[in-house]
Formats: sequence, C-alpha cells, structure tokens
Amino acid sequence: MIRSMTGYGQASVELPQGRVNVTLRTVNHRYADVRLRLPAGLLGREAELRRKILGKIKRGRVEVSIDLEGFGGSESRSQFNRPLLMEILSSAEQLRDEFQIPGGLDLQTLLGVPGIFKAVSTEQVWDETLMAALDEATDGALAALEKERCREGQHLREEMQQRLAAMRDLASEVERLAAGEPTRLRDRLLERLGTLGGNPELDPARVAQEAALLADRCDVTEEVVRLTGHLDQVQALLEKPDGEPLGKRLDFLLQELNRETNTINSKSSLLDLSRCALGLKAEIEKVREQIQNVE
Repeated sequence: MIRSMTGYGQASVELPQGRVNVTLRTVNHRYADVRLRLPAGLLGREAELRRKILGKIKRGRVEVSIDLEGFGGSESRSQFNRPLLMEILSSAEQLRDEFQIPGGLDLQTLLGVPGIFKAVSTEQVWDETLMAALDEATDGALAALEKERCREGQHLREEMQQRLAAMRDLASEVERLAAGEPTRLRDRLLERLGTLGGNPELDPARVAQEAALLADRCDVTEEVVRLTGHLDQVQALLEKPDGEPLGKRLDFLLQELNRETNTINSKSSLLDLSRCALGLKAEIEKVREQIQNVE
C-alpha cells in the first residue's frame, strides 16, 4: 500500500479519573522526524514512545501530543515556603541581638511577605493502569493515522498512474517519429546537395555514408528503450509496493526519466519530436510534485 506523508490520527481512552488523549499529525519531510509534546511525568518514557511511533512511520515529520483531561492530580497547588520563613525569623533574631532593635513579627506580617507561599505542580503518577491506557490510545491514533495516510496514498497512486499512461503514449509517439528520422535526414541531405550550383555528380555511397552519420547522431532508440524501462519500474512499484518507503526510489526513477527526455530533446531535429519530449518533461514534473508527498 502506498502511503502519503500527510495525515492525522487521534484516539482517546476513558478512565474513571479522566481521559487520555493522543493526537498525531504528519507532514512531508526527507527523513523520519518525531516531535513529542508530553506531560512532565512522561518525559522518562520519551525514547520508548519514539521507538513505537518509528516502528509504524518510516518517513515524514510526526507531531505527537499527549494530554490528560479531568485528572485532578495534575493541577497546581500552593505550598508553605518553610525555608523562607526560617530565614526571616533567623534574620529578625539576629537584628534584635546584634543591634538591640525592639519589636517582633506577628502572623499577619509574615503572611504578607512575598514568596511565603509558592505554587507547586503535582505531577501525575503514571501507574500501570494509566500506561496501559496510553498504549491503547497511541495504538488507536496510529491506526487512524495509517488509515488516513493510505487513503491519501491511494489518490496519489491513481493520479500518478494516469500520468504514467500519458508518458507511455508520448514515448510511443517518440518511437514512431524517430523511426522515420533516417529517411527524412537522407532526403533533406539530397535536397541540400541538389541546391549546389553546377549539378555536381554525387557518389551514392558517400551520400549514404553521410546520411548514416547524421542518422546515428539523431538516433534516440537507446533513450526510448531506457525511458520505457524506467516507466515499467515506476509502474511496478505503484502496483506492487513492497512495504518499504517508495518516495526516494520513485524520485530517483523520475530523475532518470528526465535525463533520457533531455537527451531525446537535444538529439532531435524534428519539431514534432521536440514537442513530444517537452510533453514528457511536463508530465514528469507533475509526477515529481506528487511523489514529494509519498512516504
């Protein structure tokens, strides 16, 4: 199955104390790049989660978001700042003893000291039940993402197969036009020689030799054979993907197709043949745009 690198998957698991949500978003990228946004209590399991996701996604940038809903233990609370209080009381006693300053501290004054209370975030404890829920939600999000990427990949496959059919038609037309190139070159050579003054006698063998040299320079048979072979390889990959990422391999084949087309265009002296070559280049570029989104 051909997969797109663009997709979205989301899954949730309900627990008595709340809900575990996992969201995955993927976009184009040359390599597999996983970016995680995790609750504080999960930071120690980042490598494990990364390996699990990379087991399913071979290419593309993946943005992973895991969050909890309704878990009261993850809320922040205020806590008495005991070290600060002890430091204030010690300093006050030192002032009284060293400088004989009268007075004392009361509760109201102490409660008004900035920082006497501090906000403390209580991390959620990820026990076995919560980790099992996280695994289930991650598997569900990966399954939803896989379905979306395969659905989009099928659309890409159909589009590319239409482009391949158009390229095969153009390659056949190039082959047909190239077959008549030697005769056309010979006739043009004789026509030009006939315009020379004095009606010189022409050696048929020499004329045939020169025509053969011209035909050899313009011969695109090898290029057409290689072009057709590359098209067959692309078609085989689209019809029977082996499960491995196809994007890079398809991109390489499209580069080879483009190289053969450029050679055909440079060798051709026939306008219709050049038009076919330009048509091939246009189709190749359209397919290359499509495969930028193929895993």
